[in-house]
Amino acid sequence: MNPRFFPLANASAIFLVALALLSPLGVARGANPVRHTNLANAKLGLFVHYVFGLTQAAPGKPPLKNVNEFANDLNVKGIADMASTMGAQYVVFTAYHWRMTMLFPCPFWRSAFPNHDSNRDVIKALAKALKLRGIKLVLYIHPDDRHDFSKAMLDKLIKLGWSSRRTLKKCLLHSYPQFEPYDRKWNRFYYRLLGYMGRLFGNQIAGYWIDDGDAAANGVKVRNIICHYTPHAAIWANGYKNSAPATLIGGENWTLFDHNPKPHLYNTTSAQTAVVIARSWWASAGTLQYTPAAMYRYLICTIGTKGQHNGGVVYATSPFSNNQWETGVPAGLETLGKLIKSRAQSIYNTVPSRAYVSGDAAAQKPKWGVAVDSMDGKTVYLHILMPPKGRSLQIGQPADHVQFSSAHLLNSRSLRIDSNRRGYTLVLPPGMKWNPVDTVIALKVK
Repeated sequence: MNPRFFPLANASAIFLVALALLSPLGVARGANPVRHTNLANAKLGLFVHYVFGLTQAAPGKPPLKNVNEFANDLNVKGIADMASTMGAQYVVFTAYHWRMTMLFPCPFWRSAFPNHDSNRDVIKALAKALKLRGIKLVLYIHPDDRHDFSKAMLDKLIKLGWSSRRTLKKCLLHSYPQFEPYDRKWNRFYYRLLGYMGRLFGNQIAGYWIDDGDAAANGVKVRNIICHYTPHAAIWANGYKNSAPATLIGGENWTLFDHNPKPHLYNTTSAQTAVVIARSWWASAGTLQYTPAAMYRYLICTIGTKGQHNGGVVYATSPFSNNQWETGVPAGLETLGKLIKSRAQSIYNTVPSRAYVSGDAAAQKPKWGVAVDSMDGKTVYLHILMPPKGRSLQIGQPADHVQFSSAHLLNSRSLRIDSNRRGYTLVLPPGMKWNPVDTVIALKVK
């Protein structure tokens, strides 16, 4: 794996942290600053690519052909429950994709393309179900889906003045062009659609996940439209794009994990990473590819990665139209949720550690695992993913020169902690063993 990594500089935030460190009050070793953007410090999301025309009606069955039947059949409570069960803080859900079929009423689009929007507002229904569980909603959209339009639809776009002939010819020649052609007419339509969606959903959602790197639209204009209706919106532009409209960095991966049967440290990235965990983005009779332990350990490796303030990991899987999930997915995500819940204090509301820094490559992580710091900087949590053979673990000197006053297993007993020239030695109490998935040690900062 060769993850792409784009560090973001924030001079003002760095300056403020420097002042805090130099303060005569000496308090505080403040935690790493988090950008004032929705979901920047989120750790885990669920990506539900429920797509009319692509999602199978049931395992092995072709997709439904009527958008209203497709929209009406979706059990939004089931999605909200799945997200809650796995410990997700947000859900990325497809507002429209294949041939721009909207899963919400869109009168001006319907007037041109009947049967390409739904009577049921799936977005509002899902937003309500998620809000009851304290989970945020992010909408997946595509800036230029003309590449999979029929010729009749493309001709109608021209007639309506929503597209030019030159760019449509390119769409017809390439089933999925690497870069969409720039088209002022189409962009004007896209901005209109964004404004309409903003008025409908702006205060009910946390942001947008935009496919195809936002194509050739004016990124600043797109961001301004979105943020007008959704202040501080989380906006990812697929392809790990770090310029407007993106406010956070992220992208998609059809596969990511290596299938090493032994526990190990993963390569990660400081960007949000969306990972397909079954067969495809949409339900297509696949099977869960990864064990819950592997998904958990990859999550931990990610949240400890230096610069990870981009929304963490998003695991992508979707229900069929009959609301059945692909084989192994419900049980796998439930087990993942249990692993997270038992260690929640050391996962949520943390930042990548400054004491024991993890780079994106496995070789750049501490040999025993990864670390995160509490938001107030008073606790360093060590996630021991690669434990020693005996009860004694040697850790290095903290990179930020903090000192520790005590150590204890998360939600459990104290550990012996001895300071030495190489750093600290931590010793498990007699009779206790390292957890093969993850042993969490909390170090209190003096």
